[in-house]
Amino acid sequence: MLTAPFNERYYGVKLRRIYIFCLFVFAACHSSEKRDSLIISDYRIFYDGQDSGYNTIGGHFIFKEDGELAGTFTEGKVEDDETGKKPFWVRSDDTGRTWSKPELFASQLLINPEEREKEALWMSVFGPTNKGSLLAIGGQYTEGQKGSGMLADPQWRDVMLIVGRKELASEKWDYTRYPSGTFLGEQWMEGGLQLADGRLVFSIWGAKNKGENWRCGVLISDDDGISWKYRDVAYEPDLNIRDRSDVSAGFNEQTLFLTKGGKLVSIIRGREQLGRVKDSPKDTWFFRSESDDNGESWLAYEPTNLPGTGAASNGLTLPDGSLLQACRIPYSREIYPLPEPDLYGLHFSRSFDEGKTWKTEQFIQRDPEGKPFTDYYNAMNGQFLKLNDKEWLYIFGQFDVKEKVFRLLSCRLSL
Repeated sequence: MLTAPFNERYYGVKLRRIYIFCLFVFAACHSSEKRDSLIISDYRIFYDGQDSGYNTIGGHFIFKEDGELAGTFTEGKVEDDETGKKPFWVRSDDTGRTWSKPELFASQLLINPEEREKEALWMSVFGPTNKGSLLAIGGQYTEGQKGSGMLADPQWRDVMLIVGRKELASEKWDYTRYPSGTFLGEQWMEGGLQLADGRLVFSIWGAKNKGENWRCGVLISDDDGISWKYRDVAYEPDLNIRDRSDVSAGFNEQTLFLTKGGKLVSIIRGREQLGRVKDSPKDTWFFRSESDDNGESWLAYEPTNLPGTGAASNGLTLPDGSLLQACRIPYSREIYPLPEPDLYGLHFSRSFDEGKTWKTEQFIQRDPEGKPFTDYYNAMNGQFLKLNDKEWLYIFGQFDVKEKVFRLLSCRLSL
């Protein structure tokens, strides 16, 4: 990690801006010897249960051993400090064209099933692992004051981390609860990767202790998800990166990539003054770190030329070795030459140097029905799902408070 005093490391803001400008120039001029063309097609509504009362802006899906597409989505309130969230399980035999009726997932984890609005429970699925196991990753908290539907302190979300596991020959999910403070104080665990030797590496972020800045790290398992250990990826402890002294800042959203050479690359959002974009106070840069020892240790973070947020938890490494990322279009209208300058939406970008610099592949600024993304939050964090060696789905949430649209969209990516 970077260990010099904050003022010393950040006294040269102009030098950082010059450095990022040089990254833009490098990305614009750099050409790869081989660049397969990326085709984005079959843009459609992936899951929409609104008419039946199932609003959602986030979900995670897998192909099971029998080829069935299945997954979980979180239904309920959308703010991080609100309760009234619960997970549902759905299945599809036609790659998401039609779906089974949602079933409440992991109901045994609910603290009080009769008053579910007083707690928040969310779960995502991963797998099958090399041993055929399925994992369910999630968290849980309860309201801070009776009847409030909110946490007592939105700046301290003491999340109970939950990891579920179902072996290939079993019909039963076994869940392990990790109380706040086991790995971090706030424990937001996201999608993972499996390495060639079977090691599982999952992203996690949050503040370790109350009052500290956010950090991001990885949870590692070498026994097929039975036990886990934590390793830091990036952390900036200086509180001067905050815009307000009582509101946390630092590193949160993290996208993990596994390169063709076996290196792990992390692309991380730096919040507030840590990663602020010049002349656009709402926008921040993504930073980068890498690991050559399967996630045990990570190099000091460095800035990239990629701004934005709302990124996928796992990025896509394409057959030519390039990395593909998907995140929100920034607030600024000047950073990219947008096809529709007044609209927001989804930005697909690609890196040919293991995440150091990024170039735009395509923007999506309307929903599949042609309605515009008029708000920064309309395109939420998503997931890359492999179909075959040259095709993938990108699945992401549509979040439109004004038009009351809360559903999942997808598009097909191919080479």
